[in-house]
Amino acid sequence: MNLLKMQCLLAAAVLISVVLGGCASTQPIPELSDPKSSGLAIDVSLKTPLGMFGIMFEPEQIYFAKIDGEGGLLQQKIIRSNYIKDGRAYLLNVRPGIYVAVAEFHQLTPRHQETEAPLRYTTYFSKELVEQTRVTVREGDFVFIGSYVVNVSGGFNGADEVQTHYKNVIAPNANTSGFGYFIGGDYQYCGTLLERKIDEQTHNEFVRKAKEDLAGSGWQTRIR
Repeated sequence: MNLLKMQCLLAAAVLISVVLGGCASTQPIPELSDPKSSGLAIDVSLKTPLGMFGIMFEPEQIYFAKIDGEGGLLQQKIIRSNYIKDGRAYLLNVRPGIYVAVAEFHQLTPRHQETEAPLRYTTYFSKELVEQTRVTVREGDFVFIGSYVVNVSGGFNGADEVQTHYKNVIAPNANTSGFGYFIGGDYQYCGTLLERKIDEQTHNEFVRKAKEDLAGSGWQTRIR
């Protein structure tokens, strides 16, 4: 059995042995820092490599990059979403510019929560997926990037240059292979585009949910 198959099987065994633990803490909604502040949002679901089990998860954090100067997609800084609910990740009070989504983070809680630490998963988006999320944000904008289903691998084998780059930015010391990869509780995976929706119906449904998510804040009236 090759290493990739072993990683997939072990990843499946790990995921079956845990339950969603609701690890995401309730974040306060960032208030408008300025009347001209901008925001962006993306809806992400994760499909695990469990074949017939078809298990879906939601991210607790989305990592973005601002395309500044040289480097193109390969930027040296990431920006974490500052509000998220049910897979809808928001970056509020963002500066105007070009942005892409580059990775996600989520945790799973083992069955024996008292004695076992949460398992941490970071999924790095492929170059194709990152390109699909590229968006220009202007002053005073609130931009919906779209709804994405991300196919998650059972390991880091086959990572492209964009995935490798952001793994080195976000988790430079994390293992991606070997026995330590499976006992550390910190998993680095690759994610590829399975489905993207940005049609009018998807946009309208997102607007409805986003207004509920951000109710009571200055952002609610900015979402259209």
